Amino acid sequence: MTIKTFFLNNERTAYVRAFILSRIEEIPWTHARPAVVIFPGGGYEYCSDKEAEPLAMRYVAEGFNAFILNYTCGKKYPAAFTNAAYAMFKIKARAEEFGIDKEKIAVVGASAGGHLAGCLATMWSDTGIVRVIGCEPDDIRPSAAVLCYPVISGVTSPHKSSFNILTGDDANQATLSRLSLENRVTPKTPPIFLWCTADDASVSAHNSIVMAKSCVSNGVPVEMHLYDSGPHGLSDCSKGAGVNEKYLDSPCAGWVDLSVKFLRKYLQL
Repeated sequence: MTIKTFFLNNERTAYVRAFILSRIEEIPWTHARPAVVIFPGGGYEYCSDKEAEPLAMRYVAEGFNAFILNYTCGKKYPAAFTNAAYAMFKIKARAEEFGIDKEKIAVVGASAGGHLAGCLATMWSDTGIVRVIGCEPDDIRPSAAVLCYPVISGVTSPHKSSFNILTGDDANQATLSRLSLENRVTPKTPPIFLWCTADDASVSAHNSIVMAKSCVSNGVPVEMHLYDSGPHGLSDCSKGAGVNEKYLDSPCAGWVDLSVKFLRKYLQL
């Protein structure tokens, strides 16, 4: 495996770490692997390490090349979204170098990173971001999205600290609604996989529920797993991600395998 880092801005504060598996000559599909682009959580205040490399390694083990985005935090929308769109644009442009199939790239996001991944899944055709990046809409469109206990809505059980950063001083109802992803789903939104826990005290499960409902209303393939119990920030439910031992063998621990099956179906692997 090769690990590479590339920067997205002159300040070198936004960057991508790439984990590239070797090609196996006798296995043709490994010459152009599927990929995941991972967006860690952190309430848009920081990028959580426990929702970065532990997730990347799980998908690498399943044959995906993985990219982790360290995005701009503490700044209002669209700072982080611009990083996400530009990262996808650069990854697709360098698909041959990275040994990936640019038509088989999914985004994976946890908590606020789930909101960011969801932004890319629902707003990839936004004329403003396409103009800023200088690309065609398909250049930044993911082929699927995996959203883990995601922040979704600024109007239905919102995660207030995340939306306070996203909106800055412009926290009016119109802005909150515009950044609420359940309002941005269209029939062209890629397939969505969601999971969360019913007793998450930080990001309410209502976020995932309204997102799933919007997908159903728009005819978007969606799979949702609502587990009965588990704290916020479970990542891949592993000891390596700092998870309490009582959750290592909980039902939540199966979400990665379920998401891989979902991606294999909709990325046609």
